[in-house]
Amino acid sequence: MLNTLKDFFTLDMIYMFVNVGVIPCWLMLIFLPGWNGTKTLVNSVVIPLILGLAYTYVLYVYLNNSGITALKSSGITATLFSSTANKLRTFELYQGIDFLKSLLADKNILLLFWIHFLTMNLLIGTWISADASKNKALQYIAWLPLILSYFVGPLGFGVYLILRILAAQKLKLFD
Repeated sequence: MLNTLKDFFTLDMIYMFVNVGVIPCWLMLIFLPGWNGTKTLVNSVVIPLILGLAYTYVLYVYLNNSGITALKSSGITATLFSSTANKLRTFELYQGIDFLKSLLADKNILLLFWIHFLTMNLLIGTWISADASKNKALQYIAWLPLILSYFVGPLGFGVYLILRILAAQKLKLFD
């Protein structure tokens, strides 16, 4: 069955799925932040869990294609070939921007980073939406930081924090 799933869930299919899949969430955060459906679907663990499963699957495919064999019948051991050991080292991201560029040349790693990006931006958007609904002064202007967070998460978050300071005249460190 896994071969069938692997044939269906190609990297391109997963990329399309996660991209299209988060758009309704963002639309709900922007236009229907107080709706129970938004709270149930977006402000819960449902979407991050789905994105986490996609991430796990892409990571599994990457590691499986890298030469990691399945569990051996003699016990729970995984055999790492030298090429896999080299690929596992690719998570040493602090070697410089050129290393990051070469790392992202692998479609599996690029998709892992993209899913990570979409998930984190959605979590930022979810927090902004929830916080804006608590602070009524921000409820009607949160759409701008939400749109920015969809495209460039940290910038949208920063704009929201500035708006929060201006609107609420305070910023709590622990909320």
